[in-house]
Amino acid sequence: MTDEKAQTTAPRAAAIHFGREICNNLAAAESREWLVTNGIGGFASGTVAGSSTRRYHGLLIAATRPPLGRMQLVGAVDEVVNYGRQEFQLGTHHWASGALAPRGFAYVEEFRIDGTAPVWTYALEDARLEKRIWMKQGENTTYVRYALQQGGAVDVDLKTLVNYRDFHSVTRGGDWQMRIERVAHGARVTPYGGATPFFLRCLGAECDPLHIWYRDCAFPR
Repeated sequence: MTDEKAQTTAPRAAAIHFGREICNNLAAAESREWLVTNGIGGFASGTVAGSSTRRYHGLLIAATRPPLGRMQLVGAVDEVVNYGRQEFQLGTHHWASGALAPRGFAYVEEFRIDGTAPVWTYALEDARLEKRIWMKQGENTTYVRYALQQGGAVDVDLKTLVNYRDFHSVTRGGDWQMRIERVAHGARVTPYGGATPFFLRCLGAECDPLHIWYRDCAFPR
């Protein structure tokens, strides 16, 4: 997702900046958390490692009755990048079994805060892929932008993990199936009758609605 008004130039010396010594150390990276807000009660938050260690983490916790009614609508985006002949899974997830998979934090070369936006740089062989997150003030809208800083062409698949739960709670899916409809540049998601619909949009991308549950996720904190 893109926004023409987003900042594109990073300061030479960001106030918060971590290299591989922090980013590739899971305990160190998960002990450092980021937060962006929209000014009306909504927010996005997570860890430097890219994992969700709290039920309050997610890419879009919307204030459906500003500043209250906070609902997690988007938990995460799992990026799968194909470059050359290799596949790189950039997500990081904890599971109830104790497993950690995938282990995308191992590809993070740098994390910094640019203004108020968290920014990651992933090292994928000789390619460098930048990811940044911010919110639009006054709206329940989160932007995620990817920019190839170095290397040849890459193919990126984005698995967007959607939800619809109070941010204090957890989800038990059962046979719950959301209504997902294709719209221009993305999809409209209606979790159930009476719920507030929300949209996923990405210019220049193809959208394939899927009904796949990620079960037995764990939040260590």
